Amino acid sequence: MLIETFIYTYGGDNMKTEQSREYINDFLYFVIKPDQDSANGDIICYSGVNVDRFTPITRGRHNPMSNPAVRGLQIIQYDIMALALKSGTTAKPIKGYRDKALPPTREIWSTDCLRITKAPSSLPDIIINHCVVELLRKIDKASTREAALPDTILSPEELQVFIESMCNQYESPHVAPVRSPRVLDLHGESAGI
Repeated sequence: MLIETFIYTYGGDNMKTEQSREYINDFLYFVIKPDQDSANGDIICYSGVNVDRFTPITRGRHNPMSNPAVRGLQIIQYDIMALALKSGTTAKPIKGYRDKALPPTREIWSTDCLRITKAPSSLPDIIINHCVVELLRKIDKASTREAALPDTILSPEELQVFIESMCNQYESPHVAPVRSPRVLDLHGESAGI
C-alpha cells in the first residue's frame, strides 16, 4: 500500500498536478516527489534504512563498515538507476538534497537521494514496489539469515510488524554472564580470582 499525495503547482494561468509516492515506516522509507526546481517532470527519490532498528538482525553478521542494512540500501540505488534506464530515463545521485520530514525517526539512518529526469508516471510505483521487497532480501542475504520473506510488498505497517518480529526472533534475550577470570599458577593449577 502506497500513500499517494497530490502536489498542486501554479505557473502563470496553468495549474499542474503532480503525484508523490511515500512508503514509510520506522525501519525504511522510499519517498518519491516531483523536483520543484525542474520544469521537465524530474522527480526526487529519497530512500533510507534505519541502522538502529535493523541491528538485532545484522549484529555480529558483518565486518566493520559493511553493515548489511547500509550495504543493501547502497545496492538498491543501483537497482533504481537500472529501473530508470529500463524506463528510458536516467537517475543520478544528489548530495545534500534533503526533505525536512525525513528520516521519520531520530535514530541512526543511512539515506540516499536520486534525481530521475523526465520520469514516466508509472516509474514511482515500479520503484517502490521493487525496492521495498528487494531491500529486505538484500539485508537478509548479507546477514545470512535465510528468513522466510514476503514475495510481494506489504503495507508499511504490515512490513514494520513483520520486521519487528524478525528482530525479536534474533535479538538476544540477555547478555551472557561475565565469568570470573581464571589464572593458571606455575604448576598448571587454576585459581579463580
